[in-house]
Amino acid sequence: MFKKVWGKAPSGEDIRIYEIARDGMSAIIMNYGAIVLTLNVPFEGAPAPVDVTLGFSNLTNYYVNDPCFGSPIGRNANRIGGAAFTLDGKTYSLEKNDGENNLHSGSDRFNTRVWNVVSDAGDSITFAIDSPDGDQGFPGTFRMTVTYTITENRELVIDYTGRSDARTVWNPTFHGYFNLAGQGNGDILKHDLTVYADRVTYAGPDSIPDGTYREVTGTPMDFTSPRVLGKDIESGYDMLKNASGYDHNWVLKKDDALHEAALDANGLALCKAAVLHEPRFDRSVTVFTDMPGIQVYTGNFIKNTFGKEGFSYGRRSGIALETQYYPNAINIPEFPQPVIDADTDVYHRTVYRFG
Repeated sequence: MFKKVWGKAPSGEDIRIYEIARDGMSAIIMNYGAIVLTLNVPFEGAPAPVDVTLGFSNLTNYYVNDPCFGSPIGRNANRIGGAAFTLDGKTYSLEKNDGENNLHSGSDRFNTRVWNVVSDAGDSITFAIDSPDGDQGFPGTFRMTVTYTITENRELVIDYTGRSDARTVWNPTFHGYFNLAGQGNGDILKHDLTVYADRVTYAGPDSIPDGTYREVTGTPMDFTSPRVLGKDIESGYDMLKNASGYDHNWVLKKDDALHEAALDANGLALCKAAVLHEPRFDRSVTVFTDMPGIQVYTGNFIKNTFGKEGFSYGRRSGIALETQYYPNAINIPEFPQPVIDADTDVYHRTVYRFG
């Protein structure tokens, strides 16, 4: 439901704010970047719904939004090594905005553009963006939609569709940062996390996977059972030192026991990927997805950021649980490939269930 015009985008277009809600849970979302501004969850025992996502109070901060608070990412989430890739025999060059690499498709990300509202219902809203051939360096005239839906099960369901007139790269994700104690209520180091994965993709100091895997058993990357995020985050383990904390891709298991058939849609099989738990208030969010990987990022570079409601966010004030294809997958043929064929509708779905 449309609420108000917040202001003007740098392009001069109106920035419009919408709200979706169901059974006491609500999200406020704007057409600029299709960004989730707040996600209010009615946890048991809480006197009022709790906003569990980081963000800004000041609109102009979203014009840059380096942390990508609340943002869907496209065309390609995460990193592409060397800011280049080859597809069907042709090499494409991208912006080098992360050292020598490309991160989240460059500085002209989809979360810094105004999206169109395709449909707007009480508990669901769909945004769309059109991207011309060559935009961000990628081939094909491309259209992406993202639909946010709140369900009766305290779920935020995110459905993505992508379609291009040429074969191209597409790897969407949601880059919201969660703090289950409530945004602005300290860091997430006492949260515990479970990830349904036995391996991570190895990445060196440049955070670019080289095509090898590392088993998590016996390492600080082992979240096969609940592990407190702060336990080893400052340890001397090489991957943690390289990234100044957790900022890595886990290779998700797709066992039948993890399959949540009730969430399947558009031919996708959704499996449980992770569970984040906050012990003081006993709150949790469970992540389900069809995607092959999940990037866990503990906000290692959030520092002295003026957030919502007068809060200042320090380091590790939130955690991003980004379901996606593996980083640099387009340059590693052995990885699942984030490539879509021409004139074909492609779907992905991720569900965040709160409890």
